[in-house]
Amino acid sequence: MLPAAQKLLTVAETAKLLRVSKPTVYRWAASGYLPSIQYGQPRAEGETRRGGAIRIPEAAVTAYLDYAQPTTEVA
Repeated sequence: MLPAAQKLLTVAETAKLLRVSKPTVYRWAASGYLPSIQYGQPRAEGETRRGGAIRIPEAAVTAYLDYAQPTTEVA
């Protein structure tokens, strides 16, 4: 069960924040590169229609952005 305080983002919101396409977010979620939560109706093996919905934890998106943006320190 999910903690109540965890904010979840849609694929579209995630794509906008990460500046990538929605198919890229789906691919990253399917491969495990980006943590995701799938819920709703499961689909049968071999069925072509989509089943359920995917949500991305906001903390995962924030962590990705922090990792992807290099820090520039001026000495």
